[in-house]
Amino acid sequence: MPAPPVVPAGLEPRLRAVFAIYRRELASYFDSPLAYIVVPAFLFLVGGFSLYFNDVLAAGVATMRTVFFWSAVFYLLLIPAVTMRLFAEEKRTGSLELLVTMPVDEAQMVLGKYLAALSLMTVALALTVTYPLTLASLSDLDWGPVLGGYLGLFLLGAAFCAIGTAASAFTRNQIVAFLVALLLCVVPYATGFALQQVPAGALTVVQHLSFQTHVEDLARGIVDTRSLVYFGSIVGLFLHLAVFALEHRRLS
Repeated sequence: MPAPPVVPAGLEPRLRAVFAIYRRELASYFDSPLAYIVVPAFLFLVGGFSLYFNDVLAAGVATMRTVFFWSAVFYLLLIPAVTMRLFAEEKRTGSLELLVTMPVDEAQMVLGKYLAALSLMTVALALTVTYPLTLASLSDLDWGPVLGGYLGLFLLGAAFCAIGTAASAFTRNQIVAFLVALLLCVVPYATGFALQQVPAGALTVVQHLSFQTHVEDLARGIVDTRSLVYFGSIVGLFLHLAVFALEHRRLS
């Protein structure tokens, strides 16, 4: 029997602390009306726009491109609404001070809360799986672009959650956190639809920085490691900013 893996000293308690915060935050979503309002609203909007304005069932081609497009668009509203309360509400009520007195550091708080928001986003995304299953039952569906599209939406959602977490960490006002997160998510996403207006010399850079470009590539079944690195870098950058905001508040 192989020996169990050796856990570095101090790692297991840190993971337990992250999991405790994650479980607490995730439970708060489902103990309040938030999850029961935001997730159904997301599914209703994606379904309504996909089936009414761009009827994926009447198009004659088995494709998920329309569903992926509207899912990404409504992520812009869903995720800032979910993340705006992560730290802003804790600051407003004063419970953040109580949380800081517990044996957890800022990085553990950020990671636990971020993973909770990411889990709720993943639940909403997973519930859209009825669309490819329905399309597959009606015609031949190429699952390569479908899986790539879901990967792209997951990475986009992970980046949006990190941006929203950072926005919430910098303010005690939930509305401000929502608007800042919305702006920081919309700008790099919307630039992908305005590439024709970008000067030729800057086109490559702007294209690489656009969320929409990477999601579109993945939705075509092109799994490029540059897209994975890009979204991973966005997540790392904004989670680091969230940790910095909390550390600066504690030291000030």
